[in-house]
Amino acid sequence: MAFTSLSNIKKEIINKIAGDKYKSFVNLYQGWKEIVGPLLAAKSHPFHLKDSILYVAVENNSWLQELILRKADIIKQLNYNTGEEIKDIIFLIKT
Repeated sequence: MAFTSLSNIKKEIINKIAGDKYKSFVNLYQGWKEIVGPLLAAKSHPFHLKDSILYVAVENNSWLQELILRKADIIKQLNYNTGEEIKDIIFLIKT
């Protein structure tokens, strides 16, 4: 009997619920922590994907600046790690 990790089962269930329409966004959302690291992931999160532009909510101006400085690298890693084609990221401060 082969065992499947709980993490893999969770991803499969989320992808089935998301369907084809939201699959790209779900992949980006799930990969966010790995791409930006745990500290930045705790201060930000993707909330929308439209026309290859990812919208990310950020806690405050300080973290917004940090993410803007890393923007090109984040886009490159997102495209590589998730297989999606992200052209730009727009960072917005949470209200």
